[in-house]
Amino acid sequence: MRYTFKIGDELVKVAPRSLADELVLTIGDKDCDVKFEHGKEGRCQLTLDGKSYESWVARDGDDIYIKMSGSYFKVTAIDPCAAAAGASAGAGAISAPMPGVVVEVLVAEGDSVVEGDKLLTIESMKLQSTVRAACDGVVGRIHVSAGSEFNKDDVLVEIESDD
Repeated sequence: MRYTFKIGDELVKVAPRSLADELVLTIGDKDCDVKFEHGKEGRCQLTLDGKSYESWVARDGDDIYIKMSGSYFKVTAIDPCAAAAGASAGAGAISAPMPGVVVEVLVAEGDSVVEGDKLLTIESMKLQSTVRAACDGVVGRIHVSAGSEFNKDDVLVEIESDD
């Protein structure tokens, strides 16, 4: 699974490949060996690709603050379901990009899905396209059926995070 973090104004995709005391992360397209040694009062030793950094870490809600090598970083984990929801829809809601009609529903309520799974086939302006899951989760509610017409920004499917 890939995670998205906001570091400053930049969105960074991170994928863990192994979990233990040592961790291999794919950050963007680069593999990094990471090791954490936790100390007291937020102090930790971070080793990244063999280079050690004395660091301090503090958490405030969803935000993580890191001081490393004299620089401060604010890191925020981005929930892909919430990010995909848009401003008007609820978390995990997948909205129609334009008006159209549903050609085929490929999932059922209660189905487990992973990011990228096909959910629906829709047709808009005589072109068919696939609506895919924006995050891992469970199909919570399907608002359309085959043959249903929809408008731009109508909620088509809701995905509930499996966290």
